[in-house]
Amino acid sequence: MAAAVVATLALGIGANSAIFSAVDAVLLKPLPYPDADRLVAVYELNQGLKQATQLVAPVRLESWNAASHTLAGLAGCYFENQTDTTGAQPERVAAMRISPRFFSVLGVGAARGRTPTADEDRFGGPAVVVVSDGFWRRRLDADSRAVGRALIVGGVSRTIVGIMPPSFRYPTATTDIWIPAQMPAGLMRERRARFYTAVGRLRPGVTIEQAQADLASIQARLGEEFPETDKGWSASLVPLKEEQVGGARGSLWLLLAAVALLLLAACGNVACLLLADATRREHEIAVRFAIGASRAAVIRQLLTEGAVLAMTGALVGLVVAHWGASALRQLANELPRIDELRMDARLVLFTMALGAATTVVFAAAPAMHAARVDPGEALSRGGRAQTAGRRLLQRTLVSGQIALAVVLLVGAGLLIRSFARIAQVSPGFDPSGVTTFRMTASWSESAASVVSRQAQTVHRLEDIPGVEAAAVSQTLPAASNFPPGEFGIAGRDTTEKLFAHGRMVSGGYFRALRIPILQGETCGTDAGAPLFSKALVTRAFADQYFPGAPAVGHTLTAPWLPSGLSVTIVGVVGDVRENGLVHDPGPLIYWCGYSPYWPDPQFIVRIDPARPVSAAALRAALAEIEPKRAMYSLRSLDETLSRTVSQQRLNTLLLALFAATALLLAGVGVYGVLAQLVAARVREIGVRMALGARGLQIVAPVVAQAAAMAGIGGAIGVAASLALARFMSALVFGISPRDPVTFAAVVIALPLAAAVRARAPRRLDRPDAGAARVKWSGIGDWGLG
Repeated sequence: MAAAVVATLALGIGANSAIFSAVDAVLLKPLPYPDADRLVAVYELNQGLKQATQLVAPVRLESWNAASHTLAGLAGCYFENQTDTTGAQPERVAAMRISPRFFSVLGVGAARGRTPTADEDRFGGPAVVVVSDGFWRRRLDADSRAVGRALIVGGVSRTIVGIMPPSFRYPTATTDIWIPAQMPAGLMRERRARFYTAVGRLRPGVTIEQAQADLASIQARLGEEFPETDKGWSASLVPLKEEQVGGARGSLWLLLAAVALLLLAACGNVACLLLADATRREHEIAVRFAIGASRAAVIRQLLTEGAVLAMTGALVGLVVAHWGASALRQLANELPRIDELRMDARLVLFTMALGAATTVVFAAAPAMHAARVDPGEALSRGGRAQTAGRRLLQRTLVSGQIALAVVLLVGAGLLIRSFARIAQVSPGFDPSGVTTFRMTASWSESAASVVSRQAQTVHRLEDIPGVEAAAVSQTLPAASNFPPGEFGIAGRDTTEKLFAHGRMVSGGYFRALRIPILQGETCGTDAGAPLFSKALVTRAFADQYFPGAPAVGHTLTAPWLPSGLSVTIVGVVGDVRENGLVHDPGPLIYWCGYSPYWPDPQFIVRIDPARPVSAAALRAALAEIEPKRAMYSLRSLDETLSRTVSQQRLNTLLLALFAATALLLAGVGVYGVLAQLVAARVREIGVRMALGARGLQIVAPVVAQAAAMAGIGGAIGVAASLALARFMSALVFGISPRDPVTFAAVVIALPLAAAVRARAPRRLDRPDAGAARVKWSGIGDWGLG
């Protein structure tokens, strides 16, 4: 019995501790910055389209910073892949170009050395770099004299002025180096160049609403001063922590709630075991009462025994939690801050607190019931029966376990059905046989060199035997998270704000992804063709902006296009789920050409399955033309597509595991109660069999008990699941949170599971009553612990 109790508690407590460790690391722990609750993510907000937030233009960031009375400071950064050629082999490094005040706004200084000075932040200032702790250890061998050394990044020799502490990982955990942006005067006058990821620090006592109103007022004045570029724009502020982890909040709380139900089911199961054990020990307790033991002493002893079991289960649960936390880091590697998941003092305290709580939950009731034993009655019956009250409590606990299992089964069923629907969704392209990668580049390259380099790379890829098509794109399909951009249609009212997602693609893009051309033609493949002369649009775009009329031949404009330039729609293609499989395809514009504004695009290569091309062959071919650049993020498009649903997959897997475990515990509870019931009546059953009772007459009452427990628990569980369905609405796709198929499947599966656990009494259909007694005594003892 003790081993069963410890194992059950270790499973429940360990699973809870593992999930809590994820919730703690991702949601509960503050960000690793001083006064992190005062940090906010800052965006530009287009008032013409709800929730159309954009990154911030450097010139606007400086204007907001100078005029704001509610923010202590504003700073920004943008990502840039660079090549470190300091060593013998070029290595890709994840670099962040940072604005002035970057480190001071975040409130973090260098662990070694210093952060950039104002002189180093200005255009033309000294070339310096700050490196991360991970880069210092990996690339610089943790050299204590690294500050002051030269680092050749992007072909420029930069002096290392500082090394950041290990906890500093803004804006991503993979950032290697931070380089002052040193914006030129011309770019600081470009009000449409929105590319800064901005962060601000609220002044003490200022609310986020006050700061947002302050920036909105400043932007309104800028709109009057610069109506062509700033009118109709405002600011949007979000707590920095919410911006980083908000997308994982619902999933993690769901898993924590589910694993808490599993722990309750485990406690109910253990309570049943201890009640059964109390029945076995009634004679022993009665003897203690008879020789003078007080009820308080008996209760104290039983609670102490329960506490020992609970603490032992909690200690073993720590081992389970350690394994579970390690598994979560592997399975949930897409979750923000998951790399911060650790077994620390907080997790140990949480686990021990769960152990103490479970002691009260499962040990108190059996102890109180045992203490109410009447010594004379217990001694007279020799401990061979149990009171009706205890049987009722056991059945209630088992029904509760079944109800909890049903809630988890319904949740798991909904997620399984939802995930199956996601798997059936067509992304609008064919990912099989497609390999993608990126190459290091610098945003300081000239537009002409960027276009020439991208075209040369695509042509070299197409020359590799086995490559069917190659292309470049700003982002990968079904994996982008960019807000829609503003555009116009020539000949229409220019005051009407139109928005659609867009991307630059080269000519082979549609052939590489096998996106169907529905009308017109595709982009050309000539790198020397005029930039921004052609565009293709999706069917959703054509249906929304040209209903009932052909879209081909119309002219598009956009604020970011060179002055006076317009683009002709030359074709219509099939819809693509650009923002992931769970989002409907929206209007999309494919701007044809190699983007001079995007130096490190995604390279997309379709490979003939009959003539496979290895990653080494791709690297070797590109090394011929780009020996100083590093290839990175090499993966199949199938893998990228799979990553877009990784969170749904994790939710489904864990909830299904919890539900199966809860159902198993409920089944064990049903079996234990039935086995104990039969063990308590074994003499009666033997007499009835000796007098000629048929097996069905003996089995029927026992099966009825199982049916009653399953029916009551199932009804409560279904009712609770219906009541809680609204909380699942944001987590399911393609089905209703009250999906009748899922509920029907659970209702059908539940009596089948109960019937499996009620099979054992059928063994009573034997002619030898003595054999039945011996057999069921053994089973009863097992069920009683």
